[in-house]
Amino acid sequence: MNKYTGNTCPVCHKKFTADDDIVVCPDCGTPYHRACWPKEGCVHAAQHGSFEWLPDDTPAPEEPVCPNCGAHNPPGAHFCNHCGVPLPDHPDNSNRPPQPEQPRPVYENPNYDPAASRAQQPGPHLEGFAAGPDGGIYRKEIGPDDPIEGITARDWATYLGPSCMFYLMQFFRMQETRHKIALSLSAFLFGPVYLFYRKMWKEGLIFAALDFLCAVPTFVAMLIVSEAPLVSGMPTGWLAAAMNIGAVVNWGLMIVRGFFAVYWYKNTCVRRIQAIYAQQPEGQARQDLLALRGGTSIPAMLGYFVACLLLSGALLLLGLDPTAVSALFAM
Repeated sequence: MNKYTGNTCPVCHKKFTADDDIVVCPDCGTPYHRACWPKEGCVHAAQHGSFEWLPDDTPAPEEPVCPNCGAHNPPGAHFCNHCGVPLPDHPDNSNRPPQPEQPRPVYENPNYDPAASRAQQPGPHLEGFAAGPDGGIYRKEIGPDDPIEGITARDWATYLGPSCMFYLMQFFRMQETRHKIALSLSAFLFGPVYLFYRKMWKEGLIFAALDFLCAVPTFVAMLIVSEAPLVSGMPTGWLAAAMNIGAVVNWGLMIVRGFFAVYWYKNTCVRRIQAIYAQQPEGQARQDLLALRGGTSIPAMLGYFVACLLLSGALLLLGLDPTAVSALFAM
């Protein structure tokens, strides 16, 4: 019984000595003073089958720390419970049965191989900032199952496709602060091209129409300079003011797009993802539908360029003289 010397009786909480009369629970191996055993029975009776007594000086199993997000995980875990990244090999893992594979991080490359690239590619994670109870702003990490506007980050990333990290960060910030403004240089510089690329059909058509209206005075001026029959005899006193107004309005439209396009995109995505949620139960079929209906559309973007080329062709048919127009803008 010397191996129990120095350990604690769970009933009287006194240390065992070499002279003590000790009895051991046959189910879990917990030692007791013989006088203590009849009083209580085994204190771990409810845990028999899963509990095994260990000496007091047995070191507690080390909790594997995720190399990606820093979260502590239960001993024996193979994947981080917070972000899903594979955990480094731990000595305790070899003594436990293999754990079922957890979902891979939502933000990693679908071709990512944890077994081959664990050290080189721990997988990116998303960090944001959240408002604390004291009004301060604190760093917060977002895991695959954390919600943004009621939609998990995993489903957001599946739907968004390219640049999902940027949009997840912006959407999370909007959720936490309820602010609608987020700068998008792509929306500012490329306007309808960006909107159609992100499958924002309504917004793309509206801004394409507004851009066209702003450019109408310029088109008329180019036809007048070209001496096109369509504008023969048209008064020109209004053109300079109209062109200036069109330019100012166009700059205003660019600024509005640059600051609010991300917010519009978030609202568009929420409506479409919620419709997919209602159509498909959770599972692979839902993920496939999110990926199919989300993402970006290069054909729509190219279609806008084709429409612009057709408009240029129409101006040529109406009598536009490229040489005269070049001379005008060269002045």
